[in-house]
Amino acid sequence: MASPFAGRDKFRVFNHGTISFFAGAMCLALSGCYSATGDFGRPQQGVWENSILPTMGILAATARGEPASWYALTEDEKELRARAWNFLMPETDAPVLTRMEDHFAYHRLLPPRESDITLFHRTIMGGPQLGAGVGYSPTLRVLTGGQNFTSLTSRYNRVRDVITADHALVPHFKLISAQVVQADHVRARSLGHVANLTEVQHEQAIRRICENALIIARVHWAYHDRAGQYRYSLEHLLVEGPEREAIPAERALMAFEADISRFRKDTVLPPVCTAPVALPEPLVPRPLVRKG
Repeated sequence: MASPFAGRDKFRVFNHGTISFFAGAMCLALSGCYSATGDFGRPQQGVWENSILPTMGILAATARGEPASWYALTEDEKELRARAWNFLMPETDAPVLTRMEDHFAYHRLLPPRESDITLFHRTIMGGPQLGAGVGYSPTLRVLTGGQNFTSLTSRYNRVRDVITADHALVPHFKLISAQVVQADHVRARSLGHVANLTEVQHEQAIRRICENALIIARVHWAYHDRAGQYRYSLEHLLVEGPEREAIPAERALMAFEADISRFRKDTVLPPVCTAPVALPEPLVPRPLVRKG
């Protein structure tokens, strides 16, 4: 995923290579805590999900220079984080270590994983399942026994169905993010008018505003990341085996791109956070194959 950070001097992010060992260690140490059976597809709620991981995440995010507040979450802020999960995690049958790394990035123990445009295609085609740093190879897929689907038609339909499911979730996230942003605008305007507000309380409020903005920005980048992965998959399916099912899949992708582009244009983050948090440029929908 491209970085949503604009002001890296203030909110810096560790280089992906420097945390690979830490990521592996955390995956092994906490693998027993991972169980995707809760609401919104998240791991089932418990002491790890509700207390330990969030606390560790705040400490890790603060150490990286990311905005993280100890203030209690509003109900809208809780839902914002819950719905963000759908777009900050890959497919359920994606490589296990990739899902684990994104799980810890969601809880902010790790920074977001770098974008891998081949990930979705490797997932639905059955390989190679070696992680985020491996490009897609049809030869390696076949040699490693990864061709576990009945026809390419089923792959086109899989892409179309996943895009349609993602597209259906966009309005829900758009609504909750608008409510959170509206509340944060009110919070920001109130800071100068609340009596006896300590410096620490003021700082925690600003951190929460920026923390919310960062989550919204990361989901916007995740939209672009997913659209790129779906386009990569459809284009490579088209090269491997043109099928009529490519047409409805292409239409679903362009509708998804158009909707996330409108969402991006409608998103106005609180001015206090426009410096450290950056949103992607609006996405322009386009067909799979263009001449010229």
